[in-house]
Amino acid sequence: MLKKIMLLCFLLWNTTVLAIDADFSRSFVVPETSGVNSLTIGGINASGNTYKVNFNLRGDLTFAIADAQVEKNINEQLEQELRNTTWKGTYEASDSILQTTLQLVVVQYGYVGGEITHKGAGDSHLSARVTGDIITQFKINDEFIDEDRIDPDILANISSDTENRQLIRIKRTRALEFNSASSSVNSGWNANREYRLLLEGNVLSGVVGIPNEIYGTNDTKTGSGSITLVKQ
Repeated sequence: MLKKIMLLCFLLWNTTVLAIDADFSRSFVVPETSGVNSLTIGGINASGNTYKVNFNLRGDLTFAIADAQVEKNINEQLEQELRNTTWKGTYEASDSILQTTLQLVVVQYGYVGGEITHKGAGDSHLSARVTGDIITQFKINDEFIDEDRIDPDILANISSDTENRQLIRIKRTRALEFNSASSSVNSGWNANREYRLLLEGNVLSGVVGIPNEIYGTNDTKTGSGSITLVKQ
């Protein structure tokens, strides 16, 4: 396996020497399989594949590759394509059209984290952290249902050709910078907004609204706007 991916990485004190044919720009540490004197890094691109590589710390303080596996999981491949990506477009709400940029920084094991920026008329703008998850939805009885809302027995036997799609659900968690247009009737940025975005190729589109205050079977929202973003 080592010969196949042609990956050699030495880490000595504070000096890093790389002799590799690999891209670490979208890689991440896998804490579940990392430990004392061992490190697992996922999301390494090499030779057209994505790898998860296990390193062991040796006595001379260098890391040696213990083993490597090709990531064949469909969800992992999708998440790899979304990491460190930028999406731009518009958000339409309350008769306003806001220029919008979404940066997806972390996409790992179903978790999504990043930053969104809205720019309106004048100096009205908002930059906020957003977090949430990416969910696979399967079409059952003519209705798309979240994977984690399907009975485990039904999900285990679902046909491979069942129509499915990916939904990214993220919420504003903290404002980084904002300014409201004082002349606007709806001035001020709502701290409790959820973005529900369907992924279709290089387009994210969907709705933005205020989710229910309590969890339950009703998944409706209020104050909806529409949003369409294109991968840059």
